[in-house]
Amino acid sequence: MAITDYSYLDSSDASLRVYPTTTKPTKITMSVEMPTLTSTTNALTTQRRSLGAHRISLEYTYPPMEAEEMQPFIAFFNAMQGQGKAFKLNVPKELINDSTHIADSSTHTSTGSYSVGTREVTVSGFGNSLTTAIKGGNLVQFSNHDKIYVISADGGSDGSGNCKIRFEPGLLTAITSSHTLNSFDDDIPLHAIFAKSEFRFDVNSALLYGFKINFIEQWND
Repeated sequence: MAITDYSYLDSSDASLRVYPTTTKPTKITMSVEMPTLTSTTNALTTQRRSLGAHRISLEYTYPPMEAEEMQPFIAFFNAMQGQGKAFKLNVPKELINDSTHIADSSTHTSTGSYSVGTREVTVSGFGNSLTTAIKGGNLVQFSNHDKIYVISADGGSDGSGNCKIRFEPGLLTAITSSHTLNSFDDDIPLHAIFAKSEFRFDVNSALLYGFKINFIEQWND
């Protein structure tokens, strides 16, 4: 057997570092942060301006587990040097919570080129003439970058199966007609870091371990 090559731990490619999935969380809590600047005039009118920023945070809660089940998580946290390194977190597809697309194996491809800041993109590969081809609240990701976008309103399709999707935030990276959406029947690879530089767990009298862990989307290093 060859000696283990640990170079992936120091690689600039965070996708080579994959968070353990041997034990599944019993609960996932998701939050979306969209900072807004607000000010109040002398007439007590509130003025608001979006910063265009958008970040997803997740909390995983785990069931009681044996020591050998716990060890991969302790090891991975230390390998990432706490918050020091980004990694790939495969978020369960069920988080999409979309009964229309949860088992969708179709390829959905951009029908054109769209610049940074664009919030509406027409994508092919949906059912023909559907009132709701994609649901608001769905999570999507384009094939050329890691950012996760949230569909902000239901979208219908035309007779060719094209659907204009509206999402937040605006594109952080331009896309072309060669780029596709994530497959809805696969887990979503979130580019993440740990939210804290601390890993805490508990152990009970039966020597069963449990813990919660928080992640922050880090779409680009």
